Amino acid sequence: MNEVFKKMVSSRKLSTLLIAGALFGGFSAQSMAAINSNTDQPIATGSSLQVAPPQLKNLIDQGVIEVIEVFQHDSFTGWLVKNQGEYHLYWATKDNYVVAGPLIDQNGINITSKYLDAKKPIPDYNKVFENFENEGWYFSTHPKGNSKGTMYVFIEPFCGWCSKLFNEIEPAIQDGLEVRWVPVSFLSAQSPDVIEYITSQPDPYAALQEHEHIRAQRARPNTKPATVKTRELIEKNGDFMKAFDIAGTPGIVYVQNGKAKVAGYMKPAQMQEFIKMIESQK
Repeated sequence: MNEVFKKMVSSRKLSTLLIAGALFGGFSAQSMAAINSNTDQPIATGSSLQVAPPQLKNLIDQGVIEVIEVFQHDSFTGWLVKNQGEYHLYWATKDNYVVAGPLIDQNGINITSKYLDAKKPIPDYNKVFENFENEGWYFSTHPKGNSKGTMYVFIEPFCGWCSKLFNEIEPAIQDGLEVRWVPVSFLSAQSPDVIEYITSQPDPYAALQEHEHIRAQRARPNTKPATVKTRELIEKNGDFMKAFDIAGTPGIVYVQNGKAKVAGYMKPAQMQEFIKMIESQK
């Protein structure tokens, strides 16, 4: 199981990853005008592969990336591709340079981000979520209910970004937000034993709080030898994490307007808006 996640997290075959997406969807009038005012003409994928820049053609031939769409925007050719469940957008120039990052237009608009938002397919995670609710393994901040909203967070005991998220959303949890922590293991051989300790305590959430405090002090974490059952449950969570196309922790799963969606770490201001949305869902 650990090897599976090591491949998901650390074996990045693309030189630059660009992961951009809108949590709530929609664009401003200025953003849409910036796209619509320029040429956006699809190119037949089959024929375009023959003239792909060498940097991309090598990745295509090796099966590293899957081409989803090729289109023209002004003098650039856009390549929307998929790699390990994630969508990326590359821009090719006429002289075979490739832009693997934000393309900013004369109005200061990040065209890469806007095209990704508009063009990348929106996965349907509802069936995965239904199975996850029935078979996933997690512990809750509010096991007795009486919460304002619910989200699931895939966490790894030694994940620094998980600790950062944990500390930043603690006030919201204390104010009634329910977080269902979904433990996975891939960063340390100790991870299953830490998870065993946390989940075997009378109050797993309190044990997680203790674990985060210990990590902040750079002390040795509490552990307990992981049972075969716990390892099986961790592995099952890992399968669900992969099914949700989550490549690293923290990975957030939530429901908005009846649709299961996924997200990752967000800056505090964005997270505050996200939590308000979660709490508004019925």
